[in-house]
Amino acid sequence: MSSRPKLSVYWASSCSGCEIAVVNLHEKLLELDEHFDLVFCPCLMDTKKADVEAMPDGDIAITLFNGAIRTEENEEMAELLRRKSKLLVAYGACSFQGGIPALSNFHSRDDHFRTIYGDNLSLENPARVAPRRRTEVPEGTLDLPAFYETVKTLAQCVKVDYFLPGCPPAPHQVWNVMEGIISGRPLPPREA
Repeated sequence: MSSRPKLSVYWASSCSGCEIAVVNLHEKLLELDEHFDLVFCPCLMDTKKADVEAMPDGDIAITLFNGAIRTEENEEMAELLRRKSKLLVAYGACSFQGGIPALSNFHSRDDHFRTIYGDNLSLENPARVAPRRRTEVPEGTLDLPAFYETVKTLAQCVKVDYFLPGCPPAPHQVWNVMEGIISGRPLPPREA
């Protein structure tokens, strides 16, 4: 097992631009890999939620959490990653201030479902079936996370240590954060 600090990147309700900003570190990704073990990043790895749950609390040095909180699952992951991370960064506009997903706060959940599944008659959904929390199918029971009435920011759900805004944050900003941690220099005071 490596003695390098652990890094995780999580994607809640967002577009994936924040993941692209990490990838756009280009050759600096190799330097990042020299200093951190990437232990959880659903868009790049097949680490399961149970793997993260099994880690000791505070085992992850830093989590870059991007995306707004739209569903029960997003909030559960925010709470889990808060417990498991020494530093939790609201990474990108969506986790910081709600971003584009928060525009849906101008409409109710029922309005969204009516527009998406009721008014939008399509070949894929001619019966206009909307998602339900629990559905019985021949293969078994499907359970979906609750779709919240409104979008929340990460800080509305858990304590956030730092905010890195941007849509997405520029790769040089991401690198500045990582380089600051790698250098061992004292970090700025955490958010109150």
